[in-house]
Amino acid sequence: MIIDAHVHHTWADPDNPPWALIEQTFAMAEQADIDKIGFLGTYSFHGYDPSEEGITQCNSHAAKIVERYPSHSYSLCYLNPAHPPEFVRAEIKRCVEEFGMKGIKQWIAVNARDERMHSVMAGAIEYNLPVFFHAWYKSTSYVYNESNPADIRQLALRYPEATIVMLHLNGCGVRGVQDIADLPNVWVDTSGSQPDAGFVEYAVEQVGADRIVFGSDMPIRDYGVQMAKVTGANISPAAKAQILGENVQRLLHL
Repeated sequence: MIIDAHVHHTWADPDNPPWALIEQTFAMAEQADIDKIGFLGTYSFHGYDPSEEGITQCNSHAAKIVERYPSHSYSLCYLNPAHPPEFVRAEIKRCVEEFGMKGIKQWIAVNARDERMHSVMAGAIEYNLPVFFHAWYKSTSYVYNESNPADIRQLALRYPEATIVMLHLNGCGVRGVQDIADLPNVWVDTSGSQPDAGFVEYAVEQVGADRIVFGSDMPIRDYGVQMAKVTGANISPAAKAQILGENVQRLLHL
């Protein structure tokens, strides 16, 4: 089974679900032999620092997609750690107990080093949920409270009992892999930018194929090009199978 663990859905109008566009996403996934996709939310529609209403709306929309396509999708719970801990705890509880969400997604509302991350990490540990965290090394300016791999490292050291998936291998690069290679509670996803030769091979060498998951970052990227990062990598067939599906099945208990 091939699972894309990093997909975003478009849902700009709360009153008009874009089912035709979502069905097109599933059709393109099928063309790429992808069996299941994980939705990380519509967070960009709610800004860098989303309101409580934006958070609940994002998660409710993701849940509706999974309800409609249960055999081909799952979703993560999007959170803003800047919100009161009581709200964060309640939203995690709603996402897990009402919707059956499989993990937590963090974007750029709060940097990974921020102490306000505690409410999110405490919930992740309580419910045994991995935290999928946006990260990138940039030579230009960072966006809002955007995190880089060094920030992810510090978060992982503060919460060694939690599992963190550092997103965007191609955005984090060699330096990013080096930052977390010695931390068994940090995984990596393959998304970010277009393919560059050697990154997947380097990640397998440094962290092991069992800590890497496939992610396309659709619709920002495309399935075929992003899958080529793994299918065209100079790694064993067993390692490719782990990255393309086996690892995330184990991580999320799919």
